[in-house]
Amino acid sequence: MKYKILVAIIILGIFAILIQSCSSTKFVPDGEYLLTSTTVKSDKKVMPSYEMETYIKQRPNYKTFSIFKLPLFIYNLAGKDTTKWINRTLIHAGDAPVLYDSTMVGQTVTNFERIMTNKGYLNAEVTPDVELQNKKAKITYNIKAGDPYRITSYTIDVNDSILSNPKILFPSRRSRNRNNMLPTFSIDSILKRNTYVKRNGVFDLDMLDMERDRITSIFRRAGYYAFDKEYIGFEADTTVGKNKVDLDLTIYPYVSSTGLNGQTVSSPHRQYTVKSVELYIDYNPLEDGDLSQYQETKVYEKDGYIIKYGPRGQYIKPNVILNNCYITPGSLYNETMTTMTYSALSQLRILKNVNIAWESDSTDLRCIITCVPDKKQGISADVEGTNSGGYFGVGAGIGYLHRNAFKGSELFNVRLRGAYEAITPSFTSFKDNYFEIGGETSLTFPRFMFPFLKRDFRRSIHASTQFNTSYTFQRRPGFFTRTVLATGVKYIWQDRRLSLNRHTFDLIDISYVHLPKNSLDSAFYADLSAAAQQYSFNDHFIMSTGYTFSRSNIASPTRRGRPIYSLRASVETAGNVLALATAIANSKKNEMGSRQVFGTNFAQYVKGTVDYSKTYQVDEKNSIAWHVGGGIAYPYGNSGQIPIQKRFFSGGANSVRGWGIRELGPGSYYFRNEDGKSVDDKDNFYYHSGDIRFDASIEYRSKLFWVLELGAFIDAGNIWTVKEYDKQEKGSLKVNRFYKEIAFAWGLGFRFDFDFVLIRLDCGWKAYDPSNDPNTKRWPIGQPYKIGKNTAWHIAVGYPF
Repeated sequence: MKYKILVAIIILGIFAILIQSCSSTKFVPDGEYLLTSTTVKSDKKVMPSYEMETYIKQRPNYKTFSIFKLPLFIYNLAGKDTTKWINRTLIHAGDAPVLYDSTMVGQTVTNFERIMTNKGYLNAEVTPDVELQNKKAKITYNIKAGDPYRITSYTIDVNDSILSNPKILFPSRRSRNRNNMLPTFSIDSILKRNTYVKRNGVFDLDMLDMERDRITSIFRRAGYYAFDKEYIGFEADTTVGKNKVDLDLTIYPYVSSTGLNGQTVSSPHRQYTVKSVELYIDYNPLEDGDLSQYQETKVYEKDGYIIKYGPRGQYIKPNVILNNCYITPGSLYNETMTTMTYSALSQLRILKNVNIAWESDSTDLRCIITCVPDKKQGISADVEGTNSGGYFGVGAGIGYLHRNAFKGSELFNVRLRGAYEAITPSFTSFKDNYFEIGGETSLTFPRFMFPFLKRDFRRSIHASTQFNTSYTFQRRPGFFTRTVLATGVKYIWQDRRLSLNRHTFDLIDISYVHLPKNSLDSAFYADLSAAAQQYSFNDHFIMSTGYTFSRSNIASPTRRGRPIYSLRASVETAGNVLALATAIANSKKNEMGSRQVFGTNFAQYVKGTVDYSKTYQVDEKNSIAWHVGGGIAYPYGNSGQIPIQKRFFSGGANSVRGWGIRELGPGSYYFRNEDGKSVDDKDNFYYHSGDIRFDASIEYRSKLFWVLELGAFIDAGNIWTVKEYDKQEKGSLKVNRFYKEIAFAWGLGFRFDFDFVLIRLDCGWKAYDPSNDPNTKRWPIGQPYKIGKNTAWHIAVGYPF
């Protein structure tokens, strides 16, 4: 019967697609054609197909998952009587049919011819093939690229007369001459360094434009404030033959107006010197109007810097402002220093808006920096739904924020948070459901608070030092009640020039886990192994040090449509200092072979993780994302096992979504009674944790309408233990079977993208279950209709990766 239901669902799906296909021209007038497809065919792959499609002037209705034109289908469900609300709703939710426009074909051909020329294919031919039939239009753009033109020679000819200083000094630690003098390089040799133009490279106009930007940056970093890319020209000789190009670069002289009948005069490019730097720290253009009307209440001057405070007075210390200003009075203009100053000042949380302007007088520059202050204090609140292992609940938090705690843009944050999760049919039965409440506070200084660091190093990075403390009370009826007190110090920094990389160093992180007397459920505790009782459900310290490296190009200005990627790797070690101290003190070991600090256990382990994800844009509304990650934690010395809060788990909204959180693994383990029989309703969450993690996912995302987005995904992964632990049989990683223990799941999801937050609702189906549980099928993919047994629902905020 259940198989018949599944077949019926498939038939209905096929029937719906056929109906859509037949009715897609419902709103297409007579004599018009529905544009059903546009295809680009090229004999050479000059650029990715997604980029090629952006040059098509008219594209058909987009397909959900690149398969089914669901928005058009929704539009066609509407009737023609727009006085009915249902028809108006369907029309608004769907997409109107795209009608074929022949004029757009010619414009598209022109676009392709232009882009092929820009890419060096000067003899490319573009031929459109239009098929009109049954009120439908199909267009194929055939591109015959031919052979590209290649650069055989590249000459840079810069006449010394067009520069006020034709020689530029570049200090080099390695290249001093015999007299210990820094060498002088000609401008021609400098411009050829790191050039994008390569011998025998394709004659690509986009590449030449990048070369102009590179050379412009060289000049603007050497004092040439008035220099821009329009003063750089290329002359290309394509008459050499055999698709060869001789390329010459020329720098044109500076052109200024005489003011007489539009006449201009040419002169050498001049270097500009920064004469003064003026900072208006309390300026609001909407209230203060013109800068000349600025009413300063206090002025601070030092070494050519002038800091003018407004109505708020000296609300931020002058040294904090100057430490984040890289523009130096008396130095040559350098656009890199301007960019670094803007970035550094913008990252001070007390400043909401920063603007840098320049005024010139001959070759002297006056730098004017205006800053709009933000509110010193703020309050935030949030409420969210939770779903953990099929249990639904609610969480709420309230926070207080001070952006300028000690007049140095220090960030002080206090936050209270609570959560309630129903694990019984009665949501109002407080004593029988999960409850958690806690608070955290942090103080972040916008600098490296560490001795012995040179000033140049401090200024070369954007760094912050954070002190944090938190307290959490957790009550899990049927399991345990515990409190966790934690405190730590961490450093976070980024190189100001390599801002894609982010570093976090946890100098020290101390956690104290306390389980009050009679806080453990007797049956739960009795079911635990001796090691689990000792290392996870007994009072213990975790004193760790760690480092995390992350890199992402999502905010990179040079990404230019390339795939978005994210890399995160971390390493953490704990217990070494305490182990040394107890060894020196000659503390006695207990029956488990562990020493104690103040009569309390402490954990000792090393742990590492790495995760990488990438997202490809298929078209304007479709994308494919994939993720792979893993980790390993190894207990040693004072610990026989990793504490539960530091172990890995599998399943849940961000893992293998066919399982609920902490339901999968480790390995082929399943919960069984003492007689060896599987018992699902008495499963112990602790045993679904491990020391090794592997996750891999691929997800197709397709925007539908309004804020709604659809997702289809395949997940794989599991966890394992590094040793064969008691009561976690078949949970360890073994070379001869681990590949058989990788679980698979598939699923569908709805995502609601509200710009400021994305709410995700996913439903995952088990495809392959590696557990040896006799009550489950090895391949549940054949039973998707068993919703209660083979599926898991997840509510989460944000994408899984």
